[in-house]
Amino acid sequence: MPFVAFDLEGPLTPHDHAYELMGLFPGGEHIFEVISHYDDLLTLAGKEGYEPGDTLSLILPFLLRHGISRRHIEGLADRAELVAGAAEAVSRLQTSGWGVALITTTYQPYAHALARRIGIPLERVAATPFPPEAEAGLPPGVAAAVDRAKAQIAPLHPEANDALIKERLDAFYWRLLPTTPLAP
Repeated sequence: MPFVAFDLEGPLTPHDHAYELMGLFPGGEHIFEVISHYDDLLTLAGKEGYEPGDTLSLILPFLLRHGISRRHIEGLADRAELVAGAAEAVSRLQTSGWGVALITTTYQPYAHALARRIGIPLERVAATPFPPEAEAGLPPGVAAAVDRAKAQIAPLHPEANDALIKERLDAFYWRLLPTTPLAP
């Protein structure tokens, strides 16, 4: 059987799910832009143990701080626009004998909700699990640290000062968070 695998963001939906999740709280889109740039800096530096695109693990403390849950993720997916003709193309491929899969770094609840809408079987979806412990919210004592990190990120402009972005976010992600249950 011939097989085709799609990424979600781009070919099937024009939305950037992580950006939109961060947009569910005030200032979140800006925080996401800085964190996304930080992801690029880590990748270019070849940070040991860091994979390019691990942005979902970097935004998780901020999502938890603002109570973003699986329900919010599924709500975004329910409202997400599909690329024109995406569901029809998947259906045609499947009726022509093609196996269709979805491979994405997007959180699993979002990918599953869109896969259902598009007609891709869930067993053929590979996505980033949304940690079940995330539903419990932030571990005690971590909220203040996330608030401090948010306050330090807020005045930064993505790409304006790489050294300052790296200094502030390195301190948060690689010195502070490893001492908490939210270690990336």
